[in-house]
Amino acid sequence: MRLLFALMAACLIAPAAQAQTSNPPVVYLWPKGQPGFESRRDIPEQHAEWWWRSINNPSLTVFMPPPGKASRAAVIVVPGGGHQNLVFGEEGIKPAQYLASQGVTAFALKYVLAREAGSPYSIEGDAQGDLIRAVRWVRAHAADYNIDPNKVGVMGFSAGGELTSMVAFTSKAPDPNAPDPIDRLPGRPDFLIEIYPGPLGIPPTVFTAPPPAFLLTAWDDKMGVADTDVIENMYRAWPDVPLERHVLSGGQHGFNMGDRSRLRAVRDWRSRLGDWLADQGLINP
Repeated sequence: MRLLFALMAACLIAPAAQAQTSNPPVVYLWPKGQPGFESRRDIPEQHAEWWWRSINNPSLTVFMPPPGKASRAAVIVVPGGGHQNLVFGEEGIKPAQYLASQGVTAFALKYVLAREAGSPYSIEGDAQGDLIRAVRWVRAHAADYNIDPNKVGVMGFSAGGELTSMVAFTSKAPDPNAPDPIDRLPGRPDFLIEIYPGPLGIPPTVFTAPPPAFLLTAWDDKMGVADTDVIENMYRAWPDVPLERHVLSGGQHGFNMGDRSRLRAVRDWRSRLGDWLADQGLINP
């Protein structure tokens, strides 16, 4: 019986030596479901075409780097969808697969949707809390994935970029007396990647140094951050913290990983991210 339980536990957390499979492992952020909404844990997800909905048991889908290429950095990928849907394939799975190919252990996050019809959740609180918990969960399991707990970043698209801003710029210190040991760990990321982020979650100023950041938007994006200078001005207040900012001449909003764009710069934007990851020492150049 003990052997059976040990084998079941081993299946829940993929060891770092395990090669990535076509069915990446999924881990859940809370053993009983999201606090305050435990009774909703078993409500099934909905999925059709490009969208996922009815996320009631927040989870991470794990993408491991190829053997011998791991850099010990980790990124939690936060897809967008306007907090009504989750663009989990194009803005969750595909970015995570790209990061894993570069040597990063990637975790694609499914979080609760506050603007879905009938949703009991909030953006600032519940969805934000999912990402904070995800950062803490990855740090708590760093040894299981051969991750450096001081190299845990977040990458957000659109509405996911709003959550990454909330967590990177305004997260509070953890409670050292929290009943769950995972919640005693820092929930603020070590670096930040935002791709056409939405306008929520960006404060006019920050009172502690923000994390190093990579920001990429399109000049003609009418749905994302109206004034990306706000972020740049925040980093000017902290000149020792690097910010790399790219504004593409076209692409609008929601170009995902650029696969379908006619614009070369949009199709190739991931290469700019790869350069930045290498320059920051997060992957092997």
